Amino acid sequence: MEIERRALYNSLRMTSQCDPSLKVEPWQVEDYRALPVDKIFDRLEAQDIVLDKVSFLALSDEYDTPEELTDDLVSDMDLPNDEQDKIYLLLFEIWRRFAPDKPCLSTFCDELDHQINLFDLQKAHPESIQDAIANLKVILDENIDNGVDPVEIFETISAGCANDVENFLYDFISEQIDMGNESFATELLEGFEEYLGDVKWFDFLRIRVLAFNDKELADTKIRALVRDLSLEPDLEFNLEALAFIVKSSDQSVFAAIVKKTIPLLETEEDFLDLLSLSAEFFRYLDRDHEEQLIQQIIDQRSTKTMNRGISKNDPAFSEIIKICESR
Repeated sequence: MEIERRALYNSLRMTSQCDPSLKVEPWQVEDYRALPVDKIFDRLEAQDIVLDKVSFLALSDEYDTPEELTDDLVSDMDLPNDEQDKIYLLLFEIWRRFAPDKPCLSTFCDELDHQINLFDLQKAHPESIQDAIANLKVILDENIDNGVDPVEIFETISAGCANDVENFLYDFISEQIDMGNESFATELLEGFEEYLGDVKWFDFLRIRVLAFNDKELADTKIRALVRDLSLEPDLEFNLEALAFIVKSSDQSVFAAIVKKTIPLLETEEDFLDLLSLSAEFFRYLDRDHEEQLIQQIIDQRSTKTMNRGISKNDPAFSEIIKICESR
């Protein structure tokens, strides 16, 4: 069994929560953390696996992971795959509860998934989420010390999680910046920089941290970053960059990024996002005339379908560029 096995069921549970119409078996998406331990042992007994806490601990001493334990127990049972997975999920949960002194990659990834889910639901306890991040850093560093490529080990751990770990780190660090936790955000950026693949997003976070002390230099760097990425255009990134500099007074930076973003727009919703950011920018500048002109464009397009494709020659594009470049 691979460490991805637990992640597959975590992913299935997350997907079913977002899409209740998804056809799944109850056992596939159950919250095993909420099951009383007696019920877990009863279910295992129904599968001809008789255990209690004492016998489980004695048995687990012979194995390094819940995957190895499950493989051994079901090897002679001639069960279909779904029945083997039912047993695996139950044994995994018992291992997670009763064998914390025998951590393995799959249980670590499961806990990381759990904390990320709580973070996404805004239910995470600060100490627990920070402990999970610290443990991630320890595991990564230990593998580096053993000669493993940093990006490779990060990808291995990510494969064992249902969530996108890199996106989570970005969101978490971004939240720290929003909260004014400059030093903690810097510590995380420096600690994880060698493990990450899509570096432009984390370069963007470094620029946001820089803005605490040198807003002018931060504006210069964000403009250079967007320019350097012209050969690898990214609409989402450009919109994030615009949202960051909305409160900046540097109109030339804002206008330059708007011009680079317009060719990347695909839907009416994309364009409205750009228009809303532009209106907000001029609001902070107290440029009521420009804000009103942009609001007129927004109002004129209010009846359009959000997911409707947008023409690359839409005349409103030249209007918004003209407004953004006006003095």
